[in-house]
Amino acid sequence: MSVRGFFKSFLSVVSICIVAPLGLAERAARGIFHRDVWFRTHGEFLGLVPGKFGRYLRNAYFWITLQSCPLDCCFILGSTFTQSDTVVGHRVYIGSYSRVGLATIGDDTVLGDHVHLLSGKHQHSFEDPLLRIQDQPQIFTRIYVGRNCWLGTNTVVMENIGCNCVIGASSVVTHVIPDNVIAVGNPARVLGPRPNL
Repeated sequence: MSVRGFFKSFLSVVSICIVAPLGLAERAARGIFHRDVWFRTHGEFLGLVPGKFGRYLRNAYFWITLQSCPLDCCFILGSTFTQSDTVVGHRVYIGSYSRVGLATIGDDTVLGDHVHLLSGKHQHSFEDPLLRIQDQPQIFTRIYVGRNCWLGTNTVVMENIGCNCVIGASSVVTHVIPDNVIAVGNPARVLGPRPNL
């Protein structure tokens, strides 16, 4: 193991030790209440820790609390998750102030700054005119983002994205995006295949 690899492993272990009380308390509370209890609060708090050490703390906490999250990910300042059933692949990078709902993110995928992966298209209903929107039923749907994708800054995702895709900045993904394409716009439309694939 290289010196750099050893140092990274050491920082991961230290980070796990620091966030373990938060992560284990959350997991114990879930066992009692059968739902997330402090998950969002802890994530938002850790999202405010600056610098490289903040990245290690966030990765360690989500390693403990998400359904799956390897220790080789990078979550920049302000990035957080809203659903603990999320699955994160290896070497995923999530940019600053990005928010991830119920999702599965493939290996080597990069989310730019201020990207929002929503929990589907129907998180909020407004069909019953007699109820406030806040009181209407919510439906959370898992969003799949394939491996080796790049989602540009300010992208909003409400549907699945295939592998090896590039989604242009400020795009809104409302329909399924197939593998190996570039898509842009609101709503996002496929421009064509990614070159050299």
